[in-house]
Amino acid sequence: MMQSSNPAISAMRNAAGVYNFGGVEAGATISGTTTKSILLVGLTMVVGYLTMNYTLSQIYSGQAISSLLMYGSIIGALIVAFITIFKPTVAPITAPIYAVLEGAALGTLSGAFEFQYPGIVTTAVMSTFVVVMTMLFLWKYKIVVPTQRFKSIITGAITGIFVLYMIQIVFSLFGGSLLPSSGPMSILISLIICTVAAFSLVLDFENIQIAVDEGLPKHFEYYNAFSLLVTICWLYIEILKLLSKRE
Repeated sequence: MMQSSNPAISAMRNAAGVYNFGGVEAGATISGTTTKSILLVGLTMVVGYLTMNYTLSQIYSGQAISSLLMYGSIIGALIVAFITIFKPTVAPITAPIYAVLEGAALGTLSGAFEFQYPGIVTTAVMSTFVVVMTMLFLWKYKIVVPTQRFKSIITGAITGIFVLYMIQIVFSLFGGSLLPSSGPMSILISLIICTVAAFSLVLDFENIQIAVDEGLPKHFEYYNAFSLLVTICWLYIEILKLLSKRE
């Protein structure tokens, strides 16, 4: 069995077994996780759509984008995400909260991009959907198999991207920039990051299957749906940035 990149699943692995958690009915299922994933993605999209329209109305009326809404929702989403990661049992409560906060953050960001590049949000949403469905197909029919080596490469790439983003933030605080904002190199970097985000979906799908196979408790349906949502939102942001560089 492949080692999971999901820290909570790894921690629960030795105690797994449906009967340890009150029988089969108390264990996570594929259908339950699918339903909750659709719920969380739908909630994020509805809040995002409303927030995007609000942001566009502000821009068209000559007002500045709400910093409180933008940064408040981002900080709130990060706090809720860390709570969920380190305490999976609260996922049924925190996952929907995260979806609302993430929707508000993405909606504000999308509004700014949509104003500058009309139509870009629709293209980004459709592209994200196509990528998610493609990766699901590749995983389902074992065209892409998440071996231990595959997991190590993707996890290492994600870590590298995170470090790169942190360094970029430090540079930006001093008015500089480590990464190019336009040109062929900028597009290449965005393509690489989009590819890593896409293949990260395979790990999410595998974690969902592991949770079911090993009989992890019911709250892991919300937990894995939350993990999948995080990756989808990351993918959407990267696709949005990539499309803006092509305009």
